[in-house]
Amino acid sequence: MNVLLLSQFYSTTKGGGEYVFKTIAESLAKNNHKVWVITSKIKDETYQESENVKIITIQPELAYKGGLPPSFTDNIKYVLNSYKQGRKIIKNHNIDIIHSNNFSPALAGSILSYFTKVPHITTIHDIFSIYDKEFWKKWASQSNVSYTNARLIPFFEKLMMGFKIRLIHTVSDATKTDIEKLGTRKPIHVIPNCIRDEEVIIAKPKNNQLAYLGRLVFYKNIEVIIKAFKIVSKEFPDVILIIAGDGPHRSSLQNLVAKLDLQNNIKFTGYVTADEKKILLAESNALLFPSTIEGFGLVILEAWQQKRPVIASDMPPMSDIIQDSKTGFLIDPNNEKQWAEKIIELIKNQNISDEMGNAGYQVLKSKYNEALFYQNLIKMYDNVLKTTDQKTS
Repeated sequence: MNVLLLSQFYSTTKGGGEYVFKTIAESLAKNNHKVWVITSKIKDETYQESENVKIITIQPELAYKGGLPPSFTDNIKYVLNSYKQGRKIIKNHNIDIIHSNNFSPALAGSILSYFTKVPHITTIHDIFSIYDKEFWKKWASQSNVSYTNARLIPFFEKLMMGFKIRLIHTVSDATKTDIEKLGTRKPIHVIPNCIRDEEVIIAKPKNNQLAYLGRLVFYKNIEVIIKAFKIVSKEFPDVILIIAGDGPHRSSLQNLVAKLDLQNNIKFTGYVTADEKKILLAESNALLFPSTIEGFGLVILEAWQQKRPVIASDMPPMSDIIQDSKTGFLIDPNNEKQWAEKIIELIKNQNISDEMGNAGYQVLKSKYNEALFYQNLIKMYDNVLKTTDQKTS
């Protein structure tokens, strides 16, 4: 099978959506499919091609800014340039499927599909427009956020439902429900995320260290764990929270840390490499994941891969992935006292952390492995190609 992937970012360290597309490419390549990836040129990043994966970088050159979307102009340039390159690839390599990431790649994929008749699948990781009516106002209030983008994204989320898309791929039942609320009539196929098989880091967890890894944006709800640490620090003055990642909400979070006089307990690292991420997770008592809006939460699997449990908000999709008191704890996202209680419980009882982390590792291996992900991906592609053949016969 020959597959054309469209994604503005193509990295395993910058976000879950990008990780998914790199996993798709590598899973297909391992199984002798041919893959072409059209992605923006990213400042200070290079990508490794293989015999079965060809990477075409296009202008504009982008810099990753903590999950902030590219500008309107950069998005238009991506659509035009990926369409230009995509036409050449489709013409020369008999492409069977176009598979796009959401937003601008989805528009480019739709235009390509319209003119070439190649079936198009797009991946939607999460939907924001159905949540709090003040969501985009809050988004625009963060540091260095484009007000224009904040106005355009909700419009584009709804517009995307009308694109030339044969099927929508998403990563959780929770996001499928959110997409349906936008009124789409297109079929939706759920394939849970996976992470590639890698060795567990051999490290002794520090019972007084916990970690948050992810973008620093307001809906990740990091304030609740900062406030919880104020409570925890009264009983354990040496407790440490490592916040790894960056984003437009960082300055607000740092101000809160200073206000609560927690500078000795909470450390901001900025971005970490893939190897640094693994070590941080392996050395921490648990991962804290207080997000209130999420498509899946890939970092949950990354924590389980290092046999560490996850304390997360008690809401889908986290509550669909984590089994409370078995592979982690599920907590009211707005109750810092409950977060503090569970953090203290794990500090006092490292054996509970180890047991839940090992249980999470077993769930990862059985339910979120790369082989199963590949099987589901190929089944989705085959179904699309089968319906395409039926329509043209």
